[in-house]
Amino acid sequence: MPALAISPASRPWPAAASGPTDGQSIAVSSEISISPLPQEGYNTGNARTTGDYAQVAGTFVNYSGPIQWPFRTGVPISTDFGPRIPPCWGCSSFHKGIDMNPGNGSPIQAISDGIVREISRVDNGGLGAYVMIDHVIDGRRITSVYAHMQEGSVNVDQGQLVEVGDMIGLVGNTGQSTGPHLHFEILLDGTTPTDPYAWLSERVTP
Repeated sequence: MPALAISPASRPWPAAASGPTDGQSIAVSSEISISPLPQEGYNTGNARTTGDYAQVAGTFVNYSGPIQWPFRTGVPISTDFGPRIPPCWGCSSFHKGIDMNPGNGSPIQAISDGIVREISRVDNGGLGAYVMIDHVIDGRRITSVYAHMQEGSVNVDQGQLVEVGDMIGLVGNTGQSTGPHLHFEILLDGTTPTDPYAWLSERVTP
């Protein structure tokens, strides 16, 4: 069950230090392409994550490379990927992601450059308010999923181009949720869940 979070404004923390970016790359295969929907008026690179977190932890270290964690600094992780006892009615017995707990209202950032595949700005049950972003990383289609956001906080539109570090919304408690947290998933080839902690740990390096 996610730890109960408190407002980020009540206990400000300094921003995480950015590390070197050498040794990290994204290889894009010519066999895979993702085309944005025909929309206009988007500016990428202008919505970098700002703000403080109420809760931080030494769970990971972020670096300013082409792939990053969904938060600028390490935060508590309350539920791992894999089998579990369902924490609520309707919750699954296999957790397809990880639950991250920086505090209610904390800013969430895109983990890599990509195109917004799907959003819900309102609480629709299940994932609640959420964002899905398609990326091409090491020649493979990867989808990152950010769920249980605050209703109305989604900061992107379907088909929008985003860059790593762009703010996409705020941590909330919508959908099938037991407390404010980010449910975060990585889907291989857009459909197959994999352990997001292991996947990011291999790729977010100095």
